[in-house]
Amino acid sequence: MLYLRSRYSKRKCFFYCLFMCLTGCIIYMEIFCYYFNTFQWYDLKCKQRDRCTKILLVADPQIIGNNEEILHYITPFSIFDSDRFLRQTYLQAYNFVQPDVVIFLGDLMDEGHRASNQEFHEYIRRLFNIFLGSSTSTIVRYIWLPGDNDIGGEDSNITPEKIRRFEHAFSQPNFISYKNLNFFKINRLVSEIPVYKKKREFFDTEHLFIGLSHVPLMFKPSLFVDKVMKKMRPHLMFTAHEHKSMIINTDAHLSQDYQISPVTPDNNKIFQYTLGMKDTYEILIPTASYRMGTNKIGYGFAVIENNDLQFTVLWSPSRFLHLKIYFYIILCIFVYIILLVLFKCVSLSRCTNKIF
Repeated sequence: MLYLRSRYSKRKCFFYCLFMCLTGCIIYMEIFCYYFNTFQWYDLKCKQRDRCTKILLVADPQIIGNNEEILHYITPFSIFDSDRFLRQTYLQAYNFVQPDVVIFLGDLMDEGHRASNQEFHEYIRRLFNIFLGSSTSTIVRYIWLPGDNDIGGEDSNITPEKIRRFEHAFSQPNFISYKNLNFFKINRLVSEIPVYKKKREFFDTEHLFIGLSHVPLMFKPSLFVDKVMKKMRPHLMFTAHEHKSMIINTDAHLSQDYQISPVTPDNNKIFQYTLGMKDTYEILIPTASYRMGTNKIGYGFAVIENNDLQFTVLWSPSRFLHLKIYFYIILCIFVYIILLVLFKCVSLSRCTNKIF
């Protein structure tokens, strides 16, 4: 009798410890890992705050739609988990940067280009809830760009209606000025080059011109890109679409001999450049969503002070790793239940054989 009690007590203690470990693991993965991940980020400092602009860059969040998930029956869970991950990682990045300007570089929705008007407005509501729900500030300037998954252009046609409803949801001009920075939107999807009335001088470092495009420009040279470079002569460009990060620079006048520097979690650092001296820079921002098939996900962080640029990527934790851990935990519990049922069946069968 004492032996059975001791055995039962040990088993109870084992399951209690196992339960506490699993609970701690879940709490860490769902709450604390996002905070502890910020310890790996580089903080970019300003020398003179009034002449300094902090920029947070969000690329390709592609919030999940209602219709195109492969396993349609788990769509509600996929939406909940993806939205929560974006909300958590963005909030940590926002609080870390304390930005003056937040730039969303397109592909805000995954199914925006195919959505009905009702679905589109529902996606906009979710998008605002994720990114503006707990970080809205009247001081921060927000800039929104469309991507091919928002208005079409890659695997569906662009229509005036799609462009009109996006512009209605994010009503703002193509040129946006902040301090000494002039942001201008470049819509390569519709081959639209911004119109700027004043004469542009590349070596004018008092007013820096920053091009914003969803689709990369120098990374994919074309006649359209040549026109943009000659007409707008940007000092710096922020782009997205490729779901990875890199920095491209070239001579502002010759526009040749492109130098490409990949940015990954392994080689991440603070990149520093002087704008307006000779080269034009294009910085590709990685996707913010873990659903894009890559572990290299994060947010761009740039600081521009006078004509000096600092840039780094705030890499997010791997949600794929967390989901794999959950899968193995559930698999182990399932196997344990199966073995427990089989053991009871075998025991019951033996008892029955002894009786008869």
